[in-house]
Amino acid sequence: MLVTAAWALIGPAAARAGDGPDPVFEKPAPVTMAELAKRATPGVSALEVNDYTPGHYQGALAPSPPHADMNARKAVIVFWKDQPQQFVFSHEASYCPYLELPNGAAMCNQFFEGNLGEAELMNNLGRKEKNSFVDIIQSGPERVWVRWSYFAVNMNDDTQPRLRGTEDYFAYPNGLVLRRMTYASLMPNDIVGFSTMPVELFGVAPVGSTIKDLFPRDAEHGDYLTHVVLDLYSDRRYDIYWDEKGGVRRRGDDATLEAISRSPGCALVLPFRQGLLFAVLGDASGFPVGKNQLIDHCTPGAEGGAGWGTGFWDHWPIGWLNSQTSYWKPGSPYAYSFGSVGQFFVSEGNRIRSFWKDYSEYCKDMELNRWTERRVCYVLLGSASGWDDVRRIGRSWLDKGKECARPESIADLK
Repeated sequence: MLVTAAWALIGPAAARAGDGPDPVFEKPAPVTMAELAKRATPGVSALEVNDYTPGHYQGALAPSPPHADMNARKAVIVFWKDQPQQFVFSHEASYCPYLELPNGAAMCNQFFEGNLGEAELMNNLGRKEKNSFVDIIQSGPERVWVRWSYFAVNMNDDTQPRLRGTEDYFAYPNGLVLRRMTYASLMPNDIVGFSTMPVELFGVAPVGSTIKDLFPRDAEHGDYLTHVVLDLYSDRRYDIYWDEKGGVRRRGDDATLEAISRSPGCALVLPFRQGLLFAVLGDASGFPVGKNQLIDHCTPGAEGGAGWGTGFWDHWPIGWLNSQTSYWKPGSPYAYSFGSVGQFFVSEGNRIRSFWKDYSEYCKDMELNRWTERRVCYVLLGSASGWDDVRRIGRSWLDKGKECARPESIADLK
């Protein structure tokens, strides 16, 4: 009876202890990608590797001066027992994490970039270990917890960081990841010390790939479906198509995208051939309907957009030029990024209609800036095989209301 009573006391305590950091006295040594491929997990696990490069890039990280300091190939990789994707924090990509499919295609959702693009992480200084770093808090197998901390810095001078971001990622055996994100201004009296754009839908294209390799072709128009914004609470959706000559077409208009912005929940989706990679956000997860705006930066003439067209950059995740602007060119030997659809916070009653004019003006709103600094936002990341799966998973999470903020809120979703 005494033994039974003792186990009754130890059981709950052990369960609570499992919610904290791994009980270790020595951190595991990094492994190689080859060693990682031989590892198995009964659920989900995280390991540090020492020879990773994004997008299946195999070339040297020289003579470009310089890439991420110390070991540019360092990464923390989250992997699953029953899921083909990996969740990657790559030092060369400034640890900005992305869901990566087996073919190297991936989805990224940005970070707290300083207002007006004045402070970045993808520039040369932002890659430094002192400005962006990750820690494995829990390594699995029932749950993984990785913390990403960063200082958004100016591309020419990092002696005065603009803000400090803290993001926690919780991964469960079902293949889903919960992103918890918040920031603190380090220049509280300056508009560049704040951020009003926490989520943006970017993709990673593996070396040598083109849009026709990665995305489904539209039979009628011959172009490719590259970005989708999905309303989780109606049948509304906003589709963006790219063609191989740089053309952009959309199915949906400004009113459709505005309506989705006002929905209780939406999903930003990259519809790769290998799987739908999605990010879910909504009113219940810290994105109030009245302050939420989604912006199509691809389609020329779209309300509030920058009109990039088919925007391809090889400054990230392989930063050969090591600046904030290096446009990808066909035949490039490097992996590259592309996008985007952006999520912005705006004051109640306002909308960004002309991007640089309105966005620049709204950045001066210190009440809005201080509001964003106090926010803690949550985004659900995952992979699905069909649109109904995205809607079901996203709604099941958001319908939990305030419970969305608890890591375990995603554990039972399927």
